This record gives sequence, C-alpha cells and structure tokens, in this order.
Amino acid sequence: MIWVGSATELDRLLGVLRDAPLVAIDTEADSLHSYFDKVCLMQITAAGEDWIVDPLAGFPMDPIGAILRDSKIVKVFHGADYDLRILNRDFGFEIRNLRDTMICAQLLGYSGIGLAALLDRHFGVKVNKAHQRADWSQRPLTPDMLRYAANDTHYLAELVAKLEAELRDKGRWEWALEEFSRLEQIRHTESEPDPESFRKLKNIGRFSRRQLAALARLHAWRDQAARHADRPPFKIVGNEALVAIAELLPQSLRELKQIRGMTAGQAGRHGQGILDAVASALALAEDELPEIVAKKQWIRDKTLEQKVDRLRAVRDEIAKSLGIDPGVLAPRHVLATIATDRPAEPSALAAIPAMRRWQIDVAGEQLVSAIQATL
Repeated sequence: MIWVGSATELDRLLGVLRDAPLVAIDTEADSLHSYFDKVCLMQITAAGEDWIVDPLAGFPMDPIGAILRDSKIVKVFHGADYDLRILNRDFGFEIRNLRDTMICAQLLGYSGIGLAALLDRHFGVKVNKAHQRADWSQRPLTPDMLRYAANDTHYLAELVAKLEAELRDKGRWEWALEEFSRLEQIRHTESEPDPESFRKLKNIGRFSRRQLAALARLHAWRDQAARHADRPPFKIVGNEALVAIAELLPQSLRELKQIRGMTAGQAGRHGQGILDAVASALALAEDELPEIVAKKQWIRDKTLEQKVDRLRAVRDEIAKSLGIDPGVLAPRHVLATIATDRPAEPSALAAIPAMRRWQIDVAGEQLVSAIQATL
C-alpha cells in the first residue's frame, strides 16, 4: 500500500494512472463522526498497486479529476452512487467510462451483492468489518485501518473482469453499460431542510401538542449545536433521550439529569440549551402549538392498485425467468407510472424517465399487453 500525502507523491501516482487502462476507486468519509462530512480518503488501485490518497493533506486534487474524466480509462467502483455524489460535492469530479460491480451482481441475480459477499464468492476472501465505523479523518491512521481501506479496491479489477464475463455469457453486458451510463450523470444536490423532521422520531404517537412543540424546539436546538461542534446530532444528544426530554419537560438541571439516556457530561455541556428549548415551548400560546398529525392514510385508487398488481405479477414472472430481483427489472413506481399512462406500444415506455432500454427490451411487450388488457 502506497500512501499519497504530498504533491510529490501525487505526481508519482498520476504517472501511473495516465498509463493505466483501468483504475479501481473507493472513498472513505467521516459522516459518523462529523456534521459536515467530507472525503477523508480516496483509495485507488492501478497497475497492480494499491494507493491511498489523503485529501486532507492540502494538495490540489484537480489532477485526479482529470483522470476520472478521461474516457479512455475505465474506472471501477462498487456501489458507486454515494462515492460519485461526495466526490462531486467536495471536488467537482465527474466520472467517465465507469463500471460498478454491485450493479453487475444485481444484473446477474446474485443473492449477495455487497463487496464482502462478492470477495468471498469469487476469491474466498473474508472481509474484516472492524473498521466500518472508523473515524477516517483521524491522523495518523493505524496500519490495520490502511489495510482495510486498501482492500476495498484491491480486487475490483479482477472482480469486474469476472462479472463482465458472466454478463456477456448471459447476453446482459449491454444492460450493464446502460446502467453505468446513467450512473455517470449523478451529481451532488443539496437537500432542503425539513422543518417537520422531528416527527420522524420514534415513540411520539401519544405526544400532546405541547410535547410536540418541545420536541420541535429540542430538535432544532440539537441540529444547531451539532453544526457548531461539527459533530453528528446523535453525538450531541441521542434520539431516545431527546424524545424523553420532550415527554417529561424538565424545568431544572436536577430534573434533566434524572432523565434516562442523559449523561452527566451531556447535562453539563448542553443543559442550559436544552432547558431553554423546553422553556420556549412551554411559553407558547395554545394557537402556536404544532398540530397532532395523524398517520396519513393512503388515498387508495382500487382500480389503479389492481392494474399495478396485474403488472407486478407479469414483472415477477419475467424476473423469475431471468433470475434477477423483480425490483431490478421494474420497481413499483415504474409499474404505477405504466398503470397510469397506459402506453399502447412498448416504444412508448421510453417516455418514462426511470425506464431503461434493456428493461423495455426484455419486459416491455408483456407489460404493455398486461396494461392494455385492463382497459
């Protein structure tokens, strides 16, 4: 394993990458250890060598971006979606000529599509998952952590070759290429903050409007505290403790310390902020309290559901014959769109943005016949 922690070491890596027909790539971020997560490592295997790039070292990463954009070089990932988003977010990287071994495994109908399952299946390698939740922003990294990180790309070149051979043997390589092409379009997009996100916490079904107000204020306070400390919200105060505080509405530090899940350290660091949030909820007028929102009932369209069920039965039969997961062939939202649009010809399925050409080729005629039979 070769550590890349300086511009000089990066130049050496770039010399290898520019001549490599294929590079395997993975990333490690610190989302479990910070509020503003970032790419902490970039693992690259090329020409039989494993490299680990340190993006936190301060040298420009742009030259790697040029390699990733080079369509002459194959880039192999496993489960690329998240990697593509954070590489685009942090460095503006865009990827060309991409391969994804997880997608290959899905199109082959493998029951285990995780990297650990694939390495075990094809190489007899047992992955030690001890560092799955590691803090990759720490420096220095231990030798075990470095070996763990390098292992994520070490086998990808051989793995993708094996999977490509299987896909070609089944006549499905073109399916994979279409999926890879779609992956290449992925970009990072900022999600809008949800002011009602506090309602997603568990065990609040019996809360009064006053307790919901306290939970909303506590949830907002915790998010702000997490931002300020650059720590994940659950490391400020856990969800269970936050819900317990909103339920019991403590008005003193002594009451707060008695709540299950609150540590003395948390009470000492955050006690005043928590009590202020509770007090602000207690001070609200009745008409300012949030409504108790009952569970939303689906507005059922029984006719549409019957059509989707008919399409599902057809899809499941085709997926079974192909030996792949039905959701890979056509997820439910695609079936619902077909049931709503009622296309008259298989070619009309191309107007559905989520529908792939390979899916139309293998299932389009049967799905259209099934929906036309319901008219």
